[in-house]
Amino acid sequence: MAIFAEDRTCITQFELAEMFEKDDSARDYGSAFQWYLQSAKQGYRRAQHRLGSMYARGTGVTQNYIKAYAWCKVSASQHSRRALLKLKKIERHMSARQITAARKLSRQYYETYIASVTH
Repeated sequence: MAIFAEDRTCITQFELAEMFEKDDSARDYGSAFQWYLQSAKQGYRRAQHRLGSMYARGTGVTQNYIKAYAWCKVSASQHSRRALLKLKKIERHMSARQITAARKLSRQYYETYIASVTH
């Protein structure tokens, strides 16, 4: 029962973020980013992908390809095909050194936000 409550919380946070990102009357990219972040930290792969996309575009946050890559990689590790495609696009803007740093960061995110939740 507790797992269902956690799942619903991260979905609700994701939906709120979507509203702030996409609704013309409520658009606030900073708020969207914060809600995606909360949902992503609870292990919700769709939020992780969106968070990576926001970092890649610099929407609601300073553009950062390393964090964009890291969040999309975490999402892709949970079988998000969209995140996997986004990774390939992000990689085109990165050096080998940046990709290495991004992979290290993605492992940290995974251990903190995914592995700790599932075990």
